[in-house]
Amino acid sequence: MDHDLSRRHALATFAAGSTALAGCLDFLSGDGTDDESEDGGGETNGTGSTWPAIDSGEVIDDFEDLDRWGVRNGRLEAAPDEARTGSQAAVVESDERTAGITIGLSDELDLEGWDTSIAVKPESATQIVVEFYAPNRDERLNTVRAVPNGYDGWFRLDCGYEHKPEGEPDLSTVTRLNVIAVGPDDGPTRMLVDDLRRTEAVDNGKAILACYGGHDSHYDIAAELLEERGWAAAVPVDPGRIGGQGRMGIDELHELRDRGWDVCSYPRGESDLTEQPAERQRTVVESTRDSLADRGFEDGSRHFFAPDWRRMTPETHEIVREYHESGFLFGSCTTGAPPTGIHMTPVIWGPALHNGVRRHINLCDQYRQLTVIRIPRIVEGDGGSNSMSIEDFEHLLDHLENRDLDVITPSDIVDGMDDIDRGTGDESGGKPDGTILEAGRSHSFEGDGTDESDAFALDEGIVTAQFTHDGDGTFAVELTPVDGDLPNERLSTTAGVTDGDSMAPVGGGTYRLVVDADGPWSIDLEQPAVHGDDLEEPPIEASGSGSGFVGPLWADDGLALSVTHDGDGAFVVDGYGADGSWEQLVNQRGEFDASRSAGASGVSWIDVEADGNWTLDIGNP
Repeated sequence: MDHDLSRRHALATFAAGSTALAGCLDFLSGDGTDDESEDGGGETNGTGSTWPAIDSGEVIDDFEDLDRWGVRNGRLEAAPDEARTGSQAAVVESDERTAGITIGLSDELDLEGWDTSIAVKPESATQIVVEFYAPNRDERLNTVRAVPNGYDGWFRLDCGYEHKPEGEPDLSTVTRLNVIAVGPDDGPTRMLVDDLRRTEAVDNGKAILACYGGHDSHYDIAAELLEERGWAAAVPVDPGRIGGQGRMGIDELHELRDRGWDVCSYPRGESDLTEQPAERQRTVVESTRDSLADRGFEDGSRHFFAPDWRRMTPETHEIVREYHESGFLFGSCTTGAPPTGIHMTPVIWGPALHNGVRRHINLCDQYRQLTVIRIPRIVEGDGGSNSMSIEDFEHLLDHLENRDLDVITPSDIVDGMDDIDRGTGDESGGKPDGTILEAGRSHSFEGDGTDESDAFALDEGIVTAQFTHDGDGTFAVELTPVDGDLPNERLSTTAGVTDGDSMAPVGGGTYRLVVDADGPWSIDLEQPAVHGDDLEEPPIEASGSGSGFVGPLWADDGLALSVTHDGDGAFVVDGYGADGSWEQLVNQRGEFDASRSAGASGVSWIDVEADGNWTLDIGNP
């Protein structure tokens, strides 16, 4: 029996999400190209400030009074010759690997419903970190933005939230901001900053799926799965590679365009674009854009995806801003929506589902930001480091749907769209009455050691399991469909003498239990009815040892969880909806003490698999 935790898919489909942006996302005047000068460093936005300073939103600090700032590491000095707005910028530098400054906000800054951005010039830095204490270090949000290789000029950094290390922050009471440059291992580190400000956030989290290269699998697999949900995507392509081996032809790309996809500029030459002379770069960028526009992709050709997605130079950035309305490259960070630095919008690697992507989606949902996700070639099974399995791609789409993010395109960012009903959630707008799920079937099993049960039937709905195990080793139970394409469901993965409970949503069909054990065991399965009177509402405190679950719960708009675990082994916390939706909240080993947000909307359960004691404090977000 495979002891790996089985991947769970949603067993029912939510109503299709809208591709619309909620509210019009006006193109930000401060990052436009209408008034740019040829040198890329002195253009103004019409009011005397210099790019990448902007006019939108509200100033938090203009770095005119450096006495407001303290030094965490290194030195802080005025830089009048580098002023983006007002009379000076500020330079923070050190002889070590980090240089950082901090500002205490005595009146508490309200960033609830706001995005934060800052003009930066990382002259010697590989990473920029911005920390938001809300209200203190234990309740903070972090921006962690990778600086593109080769970039040492000005750009605008949008402070998307990358980490929520400990507690549950309250953005309405931000008391401190830290701005930190991370440089070479042995230093020195140097960065200039100016024009720190906030702009209004959109009403709902956003995601862009970017199917790099236009592979056949993007048409055969991704387009079909997105069409089922009413979603569109971006497909960055090199015009010279259209119709090449394993890639979409012009007819397929026209069909996707007609479905609302953006066919975007992705100039893949034999040599690195950023290493070519400036005039050659300008020719490549312009001709790639014009070639796509001439083939009928005028909307998508406005958007640039860096061919070496980790590399950018100030010269290349200037050219991209001259010819395109948005630009995308690696940054592994969420961003405000729309980004104020729209030509340096960060992208994350899609197959990293459990190493950043799911967290990005959760944070974008909670804080109404944007994540851009790179989708490589999609393959059956494990295709290696440069591809994504169908299973993982479906998991990604399910998670986007469960968190109710708007899946949009680069043109939506630039053009904006009117708000429309996304068609998800409980239409009645309140806690339901009467019967929610009908009672189903019950079954009992017992055995000794590793075994499989006979086939048995279950109805569509949920199934709960009560089990005992008298042994010192592994006790793992999977619910396996006999026919059809439903996924396996893990009901228990524990060790030692065990009494516990578990639950999972199931589709109607025939199943069997696959049990791995080293002693006597018993399992009772039940499909209980669920009524409106059964629903618990937050706040709820729950605890247990080993396997257990909490629910059914009712939540109008998500849940906030504080979670602890004191065991040494696997600790897995999953959220399930009565409609079959699923999201994994925790999957790690050892002790755990942190906060998580769940996108549950309506009737839901929280299932726990642990080898020690655990607690859940469940509240409203």
